Amino acid sequence: VSFMFNHVGVVEFAAKVASADAMLDAAIEAGAEDVTSNEDGHQIFTTPASLREVAKALEAKFGEPRKAALLWKPQNTVAVDDETGEKLLRLIESLDESDDVQNIYANFEVSDALMQKMSA
Repeated sequence: VSFMFNHVGVVEFAAKVASADAMLDAAIEAGAEDVTSNEDGHQIFTTPASLREVAKALEAKFGEPRKAALLWKPQNTVAVDDETGEKLLRLIESLDESDDVQNIYANFEVSDALMQKMSA
């Protein structure tokens, strides 16, 4: 797994807690590696070792995060067509329903239209 994914820490906040610039500044100050902000919220990426301290520093500034966890982040993503994407999303949905599966990580990208269709 580790040749296609990096083990990272992630701290997530709702978009409303701060502007993208304010979150970026605070995350850098806290020792984060990378920040992604969009209308869905802020994702702050850390090394696995620094997750706890970055999460604590950001929580002190912005309140409790939506999520703070270790995960596998893909090094590269692969765009797939809607037909393949639909099959992959159905497979992931089936895996997710299994009590034996704890986490699922993938490195494919699908169109926004397909995501809307599948979540409807």
